[in-house]
Amino acid sequence: MKSHADVYLASLYDVIELHAQAKEPDEDKVWSRVTDKLSAALGAEAATYYVYLASKRQLLPTYAMGPRAADLKGTPVDIRTGLCGWVASYREPLLVDDAYQDERFLQEVDKVTGFHTKTVLAIPLFDRLELTGVIQLINKRSGVFTRDDLRFVSSVSTLTAVALRALALETTVDKVTARNASILENLGGGFMAIDAHGRVMLCNPAAKRILSLAVEVPHNIPVDQALAHIPRLSDILLDTLSTHKIAKRQELTWTHQGETKIIGYGTLLIQDTQGSVTGAGITFQDITHVKK
Repeated sequence: MKSHADVYLASLYDVIELHAQAKEPDEDKVWSRVTDKLSAALGAEAATYYVYLASKRQLLPTYAMGPRAADLKGTPVDIRTGLCGWVASYREPLLVDDAYQDERFLQEVDKVTGFHTKTVLAIPLFDRLELTGVIQLINKRSGVFTRDDLRFVSSVSTLTAVALRALALETTVDKVTARNASILENLGGGFMAIDAHGRVMLCNPAAKRILSLAVEVPHNIPVDQALAHIPRLSDILLDTLSTHKIAKRQELTWTHQGETKIIGYGTLLIQDTQGSVTGAGITFQDITHVKK
């Protein structure tokens, strides 16, 4: 017979695998599957995953398993009533060894479903400090839910919340990156960016055309190497990075393969969310025909 630690560990592996396989931050789907895995690990007869509706101060049972589970789905619960309502109201987990001896227990639910609730483990779910829902496990087959069970369920819920937040952030970054890449690809003017180490991060098609660069400019190579045939432009980018001073409406005359071009440019600093400089960029146009 497996020990409690072995059961917890096996279930934890399942949850981590679930997180790794998730492709989108579909909270209802992920929490429903986590509820299933927790129920199986602790031997619960029934379980419910509630979504918290903050505007209505209600819990909406989005997923339920066990006898008469279908009778619960879709019927909202006021957080001023029931054990899960108490958990949502006070943002605290709950262990109950005898539901019918607890004045917070809403007996009407059992009357509707015909199910007899004995023991309960319920925890609040959070996205950072924001309440997002409640998971309730009912009737542990091997006895009552323990403090170790509660600690395990709380740890899994915290791990899942962090994984969902990371996945949501990754999805947002991917969308923003794709959008920005599309904008850069279709810019009429040139744009090139370097990182804090002076290596090329971005170079759009217009930049390659204006500067007579190869079709594919390798990323992460030193900018002075990428712009060996126009060193003044490389110097401008590196100076911007080192001095943190930007330039506006400047001109650069450049001769390459017997052809002289005049480039109008401006530089910018690339910063992270804390305001630290992480790179420099330059936007430019070929204005030779204007000057002539």
